[in-house]
Amino acid sequence: MSSTESAGSRTARRRLVAVIAGGVVALDAATKAIAVHALAGRGVVNLLGGHFHLELYRNFAGPGNVLRGHTVLVSVLSLIAVTLIAIAAWSVRSRSYAVAAGLLLGGGVGHLLDRLFRAPGPLRGGVGGWVKPTLSGGSLNLADLSINAAVIVMLVGLVVDWRRHRQDDSDQDAVTA
Repeated sequence: MSSTESAGSRTARRRLVAVIAGGVVALDAATKAIAVHALAGRGVVNLLGGHFHLELYRNFAGPGNVLRGHTVLVSVLSLIAVTLIAIAAWSVRSRSYAVAAGLLLGGGVGHLLDRLFRAPGPLRGGVGGWVKPTLSGGSLNLADLSINAAVIVMLVGLVVDWRRHRQDDSDQDAVTA
């Protein structure tokens, strides 16, 4: 592969990361705005015969409610995480990892924007959620779902890469035998 082809494919992968991340951030913000408008003051809204629920919720803690009461620390850690994801996304080597990085970056930025710009103020805001899969626990949002999808895409990419590497090793063994 020539350096021009390499630079072109690298640029395409970076563009894919940016487009996916931007789409996730925009959709996350739009769905949160719709949820606030439609669900404010309604409590739990049961759908599908009570098997699916919607409820406005704000999480001021980290994932799994860790660091509860330390919103500034959670916000700073979120900023560091998003920065590291962006740096890693800059050097993805395959389309599947570009998709995963875009989903992960978009979800992280969606959460970070809530922490920076929602009340009560910068670095103290809570992440807004509205999808409540069960009646216990917190709520989810599109950013959460995007982060979960990124993990699935990464795992599938790892399996595909492992199988491809295993097949290449088998082919190499057959040639040398």
